[in-house]
Amino acid sequence: MTPAQLENAITGKTRLLILNSPSNPTGASYKKAEFQALGAVLEKHPGIVVLSDDIYEHIHWADEPFVSFASACPALKDRTVTTNGVSKAYAMTGWRIGYAAGPQELITAMKTIQSQSTSNPCSVSQAAAVEALSGDQSCVAMMTAAYRERHDYVVDALNGIKGFECRRGEGTFYAFPKVSDLMDAKGLGTDVDLVEYLLNKADIACVPGSAFGAPGYLRFSFACSLESLQESIRRIKRAIMG
Repeated sequence: MTPAQLENAITGKTRLLILNSPSNPTGASYKKAEFQALGAVLEKHPGIVVLSDDIYEHIHWADEPFVSFASACPALKDRTVTTNGVSKAYAMTGWRIGYAAGPQELITAMKTIQSQSTSNPCSVSQAAAVEALSGDQSCVAMMTAAYRERHDYVVDALNGIKGFECRRGEGTFYAFPKVSDLMDAKGLGTDVDLVEYLLNKADIACVPGSAFGAPGYLRFSFACSLESLQESIRRIKRAIMG
């Protein structure tokens, strides 16, 4: 998102801006200067709170180091809520542990609502999260290196299939190729139709881009073994190319 796009999207009703970097579904990551440019726009709109979703913080391989919005724009820290968790970097999705940091008044209100709606995280999950965050971090680097290897393979492989156009990501474990040409070639009206086609013809499960407000794209996850990904690409090629 560019500063101009942000400025044009803000109305008198705007109250919250959600930033996810590195991003699900695209794998794109904001640089510090890009965050600062967005912050310059937000400084003119004091009624907007920023939710910075940093859940993919460690699954990141851009040349420039990861930076959180609050670090890039300290002047906006008093209206920024930073969220994170252990589900992605530590492969602990089922443990259901997330956390947030932000203005005391807002965090207190969040706690009040959360405690009356979803109770509390269980003690076993809390203990496991403490070990993940305070223990040896070498596993995180190993997993990130594996994700990057899979990313490189999947993006290159998809770009080698006619009808797919996939940008390289800077993090996460998703590829988000443009498939509008493939949809036209197959006579499929929507990306949902293409998802169903791949499910039925190739036993491949993916998510339509329209679920993210981006029709004509598909999201593939590469959070599985390289061998599984290689087999998946073979199946896609057979289904698409015959």
